[in-house]
Amino acid sequence: MSSLNEKRNKKRKRQQGKHRKEMRKQYAPPKAPVPPKVSGKYALPFLTVLAILTVAAFIIPLRPTMSEREKRELTAFPSFTREALLSGEYFDDITLWFSDTFPGRETWLDVADFTASLHGYSEISVVDDENVVDQLLNGGGTQGESEYPEITPMPTPTPWGGVDAGEGAEVHMGKIIQIGDSAFNRLGYSKTCCEDYAASLNHLAELLADKGVRVISAPAPTAIGVMVEEQYMKKLNSVDPAFLLEEMHGRLNDKVIGVDTVTPLRNHNSEYIYFRTDHHWTALGAYYAYAAVCEELGMEPADINDFTVSDRGEFKGTHTSKVARPQKLKADTLYAYLPPREIQAYVEYKQGPKEVPLIKDIADDKIFSKYLTFLGGDFELMRLENPEIQDGSTCLILKDSYGNAFAPFVTQNYQTVYVMDYRSFHRSNLSKFVEKYEVDDIWFIPYMIATQSLDGRNMFERLCK
Repeated sequence: MSSLNEKRNKKRKRQQGKHRKEMRKQYAPPKAPVPPKVSGKYALPFLTVLAILTVAAFIIPLRPTMSEREKRELTAFPSFTREALLSGEYFDDITLWFSDTFPGRETWLDVADFTASLHGYSEISVVDDENVVDQLLNGGGTQGESEYPEITPMPTPTPWGGVDAGEGAEVHMGKIIQIGDSAFNRLGYSKTCCEDYAASLNHLAELLADKGVRVISAPAPTAIGVMVEEQYMKKLNSVDPAFLLEEMHGRLNDKVIGVDTVTPLRNHNSEYIYFRTDHHWTALGAYYAYAAVCEELGMEPADINDFTVSDRGEFKGTHTSKVARPQKLKADTLYAYLPPREIQAYVEYKQGPKEVPLIKDIADDKIFSKYLTFLGGDFELMRLENPEIQDGSTCLILKDSYGNAFAPFVTQNYQTVYVMDYRSFHRSNLSKFVEKYEVDDIWFIPYMIATQSLDGRNMFERLCK
């Protein structure tokens, strides 16, 4: 009997053991996947290429100094000073130089743009948190009435000479809009950005009220609202720049002078005032905006006929590689207007000023870099001196690349003109700058698209504190 019980117990234990084993197998956590074995024959070439690229990145002669794509001079390697070292600024400047001048940056940026283009483009070009967006794009509210304010333009002295975007026009919608042989940036709208732009300028004007400094707002319009009629803005999913200007300037207080820059350009749109292959205005377009500011301020604008026109040759701008049919774009010609008076131009580096040409001779340069003829590109801060004016008058132009073709004209009305790129100037705010350099007038001339971006809003707010 005992032997029988022993057999039964052994059998039961075997069954229980088998059952526990099956249960552990059923509820056990999944095993971590075993990584595939990497052959050593690939590791050595990869590490070799990586090492070569690392070494090349530190060779200064291989690093670019100029960006044809961005039309500016890249960050220079900083000069060593004891003060900069102790403050930590020296190493910050090295970091900025390293990131801004990596070898092959133009090619890598082109690749990035091409990759981004594969994702398509957004049909929404305006941003806001209210129904005004739909009203602007779809022609109004429930009654279909337009929400655009009543804007009565000045009589147009010449027929419309812009681009026809009507029925039958060859229009290619994308990140850049192509209409026949011309390309255009889309202009968006943000009610919040309009409010914040005006609030920043209002605040600055209040800070400077007791100093007698005039604050002037004259944003540069996009070509799409000047060379293409307003009636086609909805079709092109864009906003009329006259409406946008009213949205910003309607919120300015009486201490800020708002200038209509749209109407004067529309009145001259039968002339060559914008490029077909680039987002900038031509020097002639910049002149008409400059003249409008002068007239608003009660100053006599320089006569365009007193300037010497210089043909800088064929020019293909930033839109050339971004449109659907680049072969159909009509190449531009870049003309520079040389002032009648000798102007001394200096780049105000932290280490000290460096004299540069006001209008750079790059007629024989690459076809894509011709816009660099104006001021030599974008610099953090420049100083332009007109030795024939000795009244101490000083102006500060707050600009992006649109201001490069604009600034030479302003030198005919002031002894000293400071040209500040709001995108890169971080040395102080404007109220401190005005006090240090005894500025009489501040001209805000940002590209209109920049006023509708969060980055632009933050830059204006930072400088106007």
